[in-house]
Amino acid sequence: MVILPIYSFIMMIVSINTHMNWQDILLTLLLFALGLFIGWLQARGVNIKDDGKSDKYGRPIIKIRRNWTYLVGWIFIFALNIGMQIYFGKHLDVEDLSSDLVIDLLKDASSVFFIFWHSEWFVWVLTVASTLGYRISIIRKDPRIQEAVQIKEKRKQVITQKKMNKMAKQISEKDK
Repeated sequence: MVILPIYSFIMMIVSINTHMNWQDILLTLLLFALGLFIGWLQARGVNIKDDGKSDKYGRPIIKIRRNWTYLVGWIFIFALNIGMQIYFGKHLDVEDLSSDLVIDLLKDASSVFFIFWHSEWFVWVLTVASTLGYRISIIRKDPRIQEAVQIKEKRKQVITQKKMNKMAKQISEKDK
């Protein structure tokens, strides 16, 4: 939930043509808005479960179960990707559609496949926007998710700082 959005953002920036015309810029903004909406839609049906357990860094272990709204959002993204390919002049037949479907399924299931697969700029725009919309929505739904995805080192530093503050307080109380 941390690495893929950052990687997608970098790839979006790298893949966007520097010589875009006003129609491409408008299309990018429209796709970004649609992606945010789709991410929000995907997060609506999410079931969040917290058993009260923590990992070794003190972060809560939270289970997220996607529901049918996530599938609907995924289908919208797939359809938008196909629509954008047709808009930009790619001829698609049944074999192309089925291979695109398999590739999208693999990208959703595997981070490694996602990172090493080449995509067009509009795919990255949709990925960044839908991931951002999804992430913001589930964090708003349950703020404990923000704690769960914190970077390990940052969390270690916070825990160490809290321990040091506690020790300093205990020492100062003993000196009184």
